[in-house]
Amino acid sequence: MDIRALRPPDQDPWPVFTHHPPISSEGVAGARSWTGLTYGFVRSFRPMTLDLHVPADVPGPVPLVVWIHGGGWTEGDRRYVPLQWPQQVLFEKVVAAEMAVATLDYRLLAEAPFPACVHDCVAAIRYLRRYADELSLDPHRVGIWGESAGAHLASLVAFVGSQQDDGHRLLGSVGVGEGPVDVAAAVLFYGPAEMGWLADGAADEEVRGGLGGDLAVVRDLSPVTQVHPGIPPVLLMHGRDDGMVPATESELLHQALREAGVDSTLEIIDGADHCFIGTPIEPHLDRAVAFLGQHLQGSVS
Repeated sequence: MDIRALRPPDQDPWPVFTHHPPISSEGVAGARSWTGLTYGFVRSFRPMTLDLHVPADVPGPVPLVVWIHGGGWTEGDRRYVPLQWPQQVLFEKVVAAEMAVATLDYRLLAEAPFPACVHDCVAAIRYLRRYADELSLDPHRVGIWGESAGAHLASLVAFVGSQQDDGHRLLGSVGVGEGPVDVAAAVLFYGPAEMGWLADGAADEEVRGGLGGDLAVVRDLSPVTQVHPGIPPVLLMHGRDDGMVPATESELLHQALREAGVDSTLEIIDGADHCFIGTPIEPHLDRAVAFLGQHLQGSVS
């Protein structure tokens, strides 16, 4: 099966996923791709890897967009976007806009508790900056984009990485271990803003166990508590009918960002559930790519 033919199951509710069928792909159109780059080793864990797709016919260095997948911090794969979306299209839209896109795997909560997944996302950015010359990337023009749990991780990277605090507990020292983490723009699709529910029993056992017994980390993990005036421009997009992460989460974060003087844009999509189900997907992807292009290279060609 080609990756573009991948679709959600017909059953409702979906069965528990145990595997995907054999999937092939001709790659991301218009890109030179590196697959399975190991951006970090942590003893006793699998290597952390990412894929990178760089526009093939655009003189470098080019801007970089880092994509972080969702999945409730308990599942997900760097190679796939939500099954309701057309596969590969997000990556190809970024490449067509003359920007590179990196898509990364990170440790899930059954592998390591919070904030390991944040440390991994930080490590990926440091790695890509360390090897920017070899990869034809511009280390000064980096944006970040995530959906759901990936938006949560993207917001923490963008907010904490712009604090200029190398010792912050959310940064960690995975991979190359040091280097700037700040980004020039962030796109957050329907992510949580406040994580107090992790400690009050509202989360399922697997996610709650991701605290590793450290209730104090909950405050750090709440993006709204990491807001400060130095955050780069942010685009928040959320379905008004989201039944998994209420749209009020993005509204809360947007308000906090605006009060701090951050350039924040909030777009609530009528008729859209989680993953923007119920509305056409590609216009939302186009909006995000245009926003990133505006802030990373001035315009989208």
